[in-house]
Amino acid sequence: NKRMYKWFYDNIHCHYYNLLMKYCFLPFGGERKCREELIAHIDFSPRDRVLDMGCGTGGATFAIAKKAEEGSEIIGMDLSSGQINIAKKGGHKSDIQFIEGDVTTTDFEEGYFDKVFITHALHEMTREARLKVLIEAKRILKERGKVIISEVDNPESLFFRLFIGFWFFYWLPFNFETPTRRDMLKHGLTNEVAEAGFKNIRKISKYRGVLQVVQGDK
Repeated sequence: NKRMYKWFYDNIHCHYYNLLMKYCFLPFGGERKCREELIAHIDFSPRDRVLDMGCGTGGATFAIAKKAEEGSEIIGMDLSSGQINIAKKGGHKSDIQFIEGDVTTTDFEEGYFDKVFITHALHEMTREARLKVLIEAKRILKERGKVIISEVDNPESLFFRLFIGFWFFYWLPFNFETPTRRDMLKHGLTNEVAEAGFKNIRKISKYRGVLQVVQGDK
């Protein structure tokens, strides 16, 4: 339920989200190092137009802005006003624009962006919503523009599956992300990116398969 989801993030989750992210990224060298590592292979060009879909409190957006070339336009967008308000207070580069909005149906012009990032957001969505987001990302990308998605994955190692299950609180019976995360992994993120119409799809496994970065071209 989108309305309940927004209420939860606006009024509760936003207040401890940054602390939770710091905890979650600890095994990977800390949040800043991990976020930078996940986009280390991405090349930026001067005056790129970049959108971070589902930006939350801006952790990934700040990492993108740090690596982007001078003169780039960086926008972070999230459904939660609570998350956006915290992102705006982040004290980072003033040229980042944070806006509240539904990433399944944005008001951006077709073909506006050079790159669209979706960072650890799709696993919280139903399959229908994931496809809507991916299709919208394709619509607002320029020809040969790129979508870059960072997400959880399902490592082959039993040890790592057990570890992340414990560390990421998968064992909690009321973890609302569990059904959608399992559904995303079942269908396969690369498959859904292809289903949305992207081509030249590449997947890079990170941290022994715990995380994945999937990239596709319009």
